[in-house]
Amino acid sequence: MEDVEVLWLTEADQIAQAVGVAARSLQDGPDSMAVSDDPLVRLEMLYSTFTGSLDGARVAGVRRGECVLGVASAVEPGHCVGARLSPEIRTLDAPSRDATDADRFLHFGSTLAAHDLDEPHWHVGPVGIEPGFQSMGMGRAAMRLLCEEFDEHRRVSWLETAKPENVRFYIGLGFEVVEESPMLTAHLWFMRREPQ
Repeated sequence: MEDVEVLWLTEADQIAQAVGVAARSLQDGPDSMAVSDDPLVRLEMLYSTFTGSLDGARVAGVRRGECVLGVASAVEPGHCVGARLSPEIRTLDAPSRDATDADRFLHFGSTLAAHDLDEPHWHVGPVGIEPGFQSMGMGRAAMRLLCEEFDEHRRVSWLETAKPENVRFYIGLGFEVVEESPMLTAHLWFMRREPQ
């Protein structure tokens, strides 16, 4: 990780770069692929979602020069999908085989909302590293900065992941698996972290 800095991303151009990094890094995840077979649709859905969710979020980043390579973000209590997705439109019934990508995306969001933590918490995500720069310690560095702030301010944090290797990664940062759930063709682990 030579020549990179870990910092809070606050400028509009940094946040815009972080949105792109997160969308590209997560578009081929099991949960995204369960929503759509089309990589461009997945990229567009994630880009649109993260553009909204990173606005006002606490965003830790890894940057080389002026280029953002990694992001770990969290939204404050009351701003995660459980609070933003109206109960009237949620659907936990599995979409039919001929469902649209939008139907599957709504089911995904409804699954996240149904498993949202009841107590006040900071919802972590997206967390992603630019493809081609993964497995170099950047994700851990950005998450450490975020977790240090959770600890300093005694904040409970919550996240979900669809990759078993990410479960191990987050356990190493103090998160614990508290729930699991199938979601279409993917499997989700829901993880909680007490401030340390």
